[in-house]
Amino acid sequence: MKLFYRSTIVQTQTKIRRERVLPKGGEIVVRVGQEVSPIQVVARTTMATDFAILSAAEKLEVAPEALAEYLQVEKGASVEAGAVLASRKRLLGKRQVVSPVDGIFFDVVNGRIAIQPTSDWLEMRALVSGRIVSYIGDRGVMIETSGSLIQAAWGSGQEGAGKLMLVSSTPSALLTPDQLGGDVTGKLLVIGYLNSVELFHRAEDLGVRGLIVGSTTAELCQASRSSPLPLIVTDGIDANGMLPPIFDLLQQANGRSASLFGRYNAAIGQRPEIILPQAATLGLDATTVKQNLTLGQLVRILGTTQAARVGTIKHIYQRLQPTPIGVKTYGVDVELADGQLLFVPIANLDIII
Repeated sequence: MKLFYRSTIVQTQTKIRRERVLPKGGEIVVRVGQEVSPIQVVARTTMATDFAILSAAEKLEVAPEALAEYLQVEKGASVEAGAVLASRKRLLGKRQVVSPVDGIFFDVVNGRIAIQPTSDWLEMRALVSGRIVSYIGDRGVMIETSGSLIQAAWGSGQEGAGKLMLVSSTPSALLTPDQLGGDVTGKLLVIGYLNSVELFHRAEDLGVRGLIVGSTTAELCQASRSSPLPLIVTDGIDANGMLPPIFDLLQQANGRSASLFGRYNAAIGQRPEIILPQAATLGLDATTVKQNLTLGQLVRILGTTQAARVGTIKHIYQRLQPTPIGVKTYGVDVELADGQLLFVPIANLDIII
């Protein structure tokens, strides 16, 4: 019996290899066998210096004609990546517009700021600490590391690295304004549930390097797509919070360095990842997806009234079983933490590897 099911990797210790590849051929600036840090450039290529256009008035929530009074930089001035171009004080802090590149403050037109880049190099950084094991033509490298690996459900497409900071005390705790203070600058925040676009932008303004949330809203996912702040959603678009095994692993890693690979492409099965490098264990192998369901496997229930609950497989049915809606399907019995035993169709299982 060949069954297909969803799986999610939540590994405390495994061997990990990841590619870092340029969009086109260029120059590799590291050697095979070299140890690299997350911020180290591993490859670079020349790029067209198109203007960076920033919707500043929209970001500050002011009329285009009022933008001038909030500008922090004069026309023609040189700016560095990360420099504050415009700023407006708000009740919950400042709303800022920062330059995404080194360049020249070229002009302001209809509430938009134009930055002319001065750098003609596109640099690919390692993003994760590890060792270079091979080249990928003239476009990039393969990096090997070891540590914890968590597959997420959704990512905004941005990448980042920094120290983990656990903000939520429980897997389902909602982020509140008082939890975003000055101590979050430069950190990767771990949050059970985030439902405020305003707090997302406040984290951005405070210099947070990334957000790892259990669950969030569709509105916030949409807002994050146009932000440089990486957002990783481990579970889904709901209010259920974070899967306890994922929360427990991140809680144990509080204060450690982590890397966020935020790219998501459902069409090719690419999922966002959280990697927490640490010293290798002797004989460590890369994680592989199990081909068959087995008794005792940890699973998460999807798409039913029991959605997001976690349990273990107690029985695997080899024949089609009737369901309350009159359809027969393959499934398993799952025992929840409270001892309750549920029949769950295979299609509603997420196997935690």
